[in-house]
Amino acid sequence: MKTIASRLGSLAWGLALVFFCSASPAEATSVTIQNVTLTSTIGNDVRTWCMVGCVPNHTAGDIWGAFANTVVNSPSAGGTQALVLTQNPTATVPGFNFDTSEHVFDNDTATSCGQNGGGLPSCVMSLSILTNLFGLVSVPLPLNNALNNFNADPSGGAHQEARNWEVSVLNQPGGLHVWVGYADNAHQGPCADVNGQIPSNCLPDNPWQGSPNTIFAGQAIADPGNGCLRDNTPACFDAGAIRIEVNDPTTAAIPEPASMMLLATGLAGLMARRRSRARKER
Repeated sequence: MKTIASRLGSLAWGLALVFFCSASPAEATSVTIQNVTLTSTIGNDVRTWCMVGCVPNHTAGDIWGAFANTVVNSPSAGGTQALVLTQNPTATVPGFNFDTSEHVFDNDTATSCGQNGGGLPSCVMSLSILTNLFGLVSVPLPLNNALNNFNADPSGGAHQEARNWEVSVLNQPGGLHVWVGYADNAHQGPCADVNGQIPSNCLPDNPWQGSPNTIFAGQAIADPGNGCLRDNTPACFDAGAIRIEVNDPTTAAIPEPASMMLLATGLAGLMARRRSRARKER
């Protein structure tokens, strides 16, 4: 009896130690976005946009450098906060520098993704987000998505590419929540974003520039002679868009450390009482 009680007591204290060490959730309400990297590939040709670590290369490059190490908070840390990344002209990469539905080659020729209505070549996209808590997060993008105009861009000044934040491409409980969309108030055709809070405004709905709790990394371009083909639009977007948010921690699956410590302490107390009673009986 003494041996059994002793083992049970040791087990209880071991459980207490394990629960105390492991009960703290792996999620947090604030996450630092250290880098975002998007690539577009046709054959062996790659274009890369990022915050840091990529070089200017034919409309691509480190266009969001000023937003590296942005802190994004979850709803419980002061309201849902979003980081939105889109075209953001810089000194080294000016102009419509996030027109992700077109791929610009080294000789400065451009090919629309899936030119001629879904034919080849296809732009293959990859998206990754580097954070302080979750490390490098690879965001799964379908082959055909809003950033590459679903590989169905016939090119031309009338074709509309706008898409709202319709379907998220990553939704991790206690982790990142990511959407992709497209802003196009440059082309002449009827706005293609027929769904959403503000249908047919040619831009992704809230969050966008001017939305509450939004860190907006982007800028419209005043180019009425060339880029802005839409009437009465002196400054416009023709660009992919990435929206990053942080979900609240999921605490249901992992009890609080204090609760688990209390439970383990109670178990240890019961074992000690049983051991004391065994001694008296002897």
